[in-house]
Amino acid sequence: VYYSGHGIEAGGVNYLVPTDADLSTPVAAGESLVPIDALLDQLARSTPVTIMLLDACRTSAFPAGTSIQPPGASDPLPVAPAGLIAVRGPTPVGRPDSDPQGLGMVIGFAAEPGQPALDGEPGGNSPYAAALLKHIAAGGYSFADLMTLVTEEVYLKTRAKQLPWTNSSLRRVLSFGKPVEETQGDEAAIRNGRRQLLLTIASAPDSTRSYVETVATAEAVPLDALYGMLKALGVDTSTTTDLEQQLLEGVEQLKTFAEARPGAVKSDVELARLGELADRAESEGAIDVALGFRKQASDRAEVLSAQRNEAEAQIQTDRIEIAATFGEHAETASLNFDYATAAEKFARAYDEVSGRDPTLSLYYKWQQAAALAELGKYAGDSATLLSALEAYGIALDFVPREADPVHWADLTNDAAVVLQTLATYDPGTQYLTAAADALTEVLEVRTREALPEGWAATQNNLGMILAAMGERDSGLDYLLQAVDAYNSALEIFSKDGAPYKWGATQNNLGAALQTLGNREQSVERLETARDAYLASLEVRTRDWNAYQWSLTARNLGNVYVLLGTMREGTADYGAAIGIYREALIEQNPAASPYEWGNSQNSFGLALMKLGQRTDDEARLREGIAELERVFTVWSRETYPLAWSATMNNIGVGYRSIAEVVGTGTDDLDRSIAAFRSSLEERTLKIAPLDWAFTTDELGWSLLLLGERKADRSTLEEARATIEAADKAYRQMGYELDDYFAPRYAAIDEALEALG
Repeated sequence: VYYSGHGIEAGGVNYLVPTDADLSTPVAAGESLVPIDALLDQLARSTPVTIMLLDACRTSAFPAGTSIQPPGASDPLPVAPAGLIAVRGPTPVGRPDSDPQGLGMVIGFAAEPGQPALDGEPGGNSPYAAALLKHIAAGGYSFADLMTLVTEEVYLKTRAKQLPWTNSSLRRVLSFGKPVEETQGDEAAIRNGRRQLLLTIASAPDSTRSYVETVATAEAVPLDALYGMLKALGVDTSTTTDLEQQLLEGVEQLKTFAEARPGAVKSDVELARLGELADRAESEGAIDVALGFRKQASDRAEVLSAQRNEAEAQIQTDRIEIAATFGEHAETASLNFDYATAAEKFARAYDEVSGRDPTLSLYYKWQQAAALAELGKYAGDSATLLSALEAYGIALDFVPREADPVHWADLTNDAAVVLQTLATYDPGTQYLTAAADALTEVLEVRTREALPEGWAATQNNLGMILAAMGERDSGLDYLLQAVDAYNSALEIFSKDGAPYKWGATQNNLGAALQTLGNREQSVERLETARDAYLASLEVRTRDWNAYQWSLTARNLGNVYVLLGTMREGTADYGAAIGIYREALIEQNPAASPYEWGNSQNSFGLALMKLGQRTDDEARLREGIAELERVFTVWSRETYPLAWSATMNNIGVGYRSIAEVVGTGTDDLDRSIAAFRSSLEERTLKIAPLDWAFTTDELGWSLLLLGERKADRSTLEEARATIEAADKAYRQMGYELDDYFAPRYAAIDEALEALG
């Protein structure tokens, strides 16, 4: 039974309202309305299986205060304002007057009980009816799966405003007879792709669904496309690791393609057919199916390209058509996160229009650069990132700043982001300086008055670059400039208006304040950094996106470690260790090696700090073991500065063990070897402040070794090493007489003891 119309609830009983119902009196109304339970009872007695689908989950159509008096009732019953309530359904099992061979019953509501169901467009079907018509004929699915398809179809079409509800007491799998649909061919592939997507959505946890809905609403993109990208990528929707970044990147690609995709009328029948199929598959969220059609079209375009090389009569039109096909293949590959294919096909599209159409040339070269940037970022490949920079340079030739300042600013900003990524793999400052200069120019075009959100986004990007420069510089100026840039961005980004951007900027602000607090040895500055991280975690929650939460949580742990070095007791270290353990649960070393290594390094360092505070040898060795785990994913070649930082921490750990044990030289030898390795990357030229720090640590270990071995040459080496560190600090403007005086005194005392 399928019913579309109004339904009400009174006295805990649901009723259907016929079009000729007499509502003049409660008694007349009670005699006119059809109780659903009675209808179900009658069906259960006469049929082996009952399917009742109610497209009637609407608020009451009657005026407030309306009541009905069903036959046999002593008093009128008020009509509830919220429409139908949940029907648990009479089950024919054990009922004397029912069919003993009955298979059970299915009751479907167009929306959850008590929630309104939408009517759809005037003159058309409701979303529930349209979904039933679309999927009821599907072959090869159980009826339970069919209802799942219908449920998720309504969910997508109504943008999560309506979610059907089904109560089933079937005692075996129920399927319809022979399928009435064709099961082979292109149309079937699109239908099946859609249905597989719907079943995938049905299995997604509520937290993932809520997050995807939030992104779709905030960014004004279709739910179908976002879920389709997740399915094509093979994201495990039981966890939100990397979900935020992948979805937001996908959103940007969808917007870019929707706004800038060049229209092209295809004269080739096969290209037009395949393009239309791919467009429909994309609109159904079947991104992987669309990719197959795009590949077929691209293959056809390769054939046409060869033919057009022989016939130049209509070369301009033909080349643009061919380029559009390559470009559409690239766009769908990007939605599938296949950036290698996207970069290749955008390059092919550019080749087709280069020298013929400057507007299309700009678009395809720009998108090729963006695909190369994504590929290089995820692969950790600096050569690919350099190729992306080269492509951006070519694209910029099409948009001089004076002639097209808006596009020039957009391209320059994107190129600066690539420079920032390249700086991760290079210990120098050339890429960071170039990025900072580029963004400073962009801000001359993206002004706060003209483009406030673009201005704020650029300020945030500039802040990250300045902070990275500050970490490699001995002074405070870059870090203070980074703080100013982040605070400027936060004047535009608000927690309510732009929660993702606000939370990310608060996280970035915390990182800059943290570095400043460490440099200044300021508890107050570090507490301000802690507050910024806590603010970020108000929106970057673990339920919302566990991976992004883990990164900010790790940063919070780092602040507690620094606070622990400046405050008494072990509470700060204990807090940091607990935070790190939870953060590492949400991080995958294979998927995010750099971030996992950072978290693992921080965890090991916190354990070591706690061991130092408590003179606990076992805790110190545990910390070193955790630090050495970092090298399972970090190599000296890929992350030289990060690798050297971990090696420095290991050197401190072994010396701390030697100090706790009080005898022997093995741990001091290990400490000295670790410091020497660290200094091979932490050079005075590249990272002067870090070099001075590690050099001083090396000198202290040499001092202890010289004392234990009673070796004059080792003590003299210790003096020369510490003097080199002292000199470097003085050249950078640090006067640390009170710090170095005890070291010199200890060396003099040890040498005097030798006679």
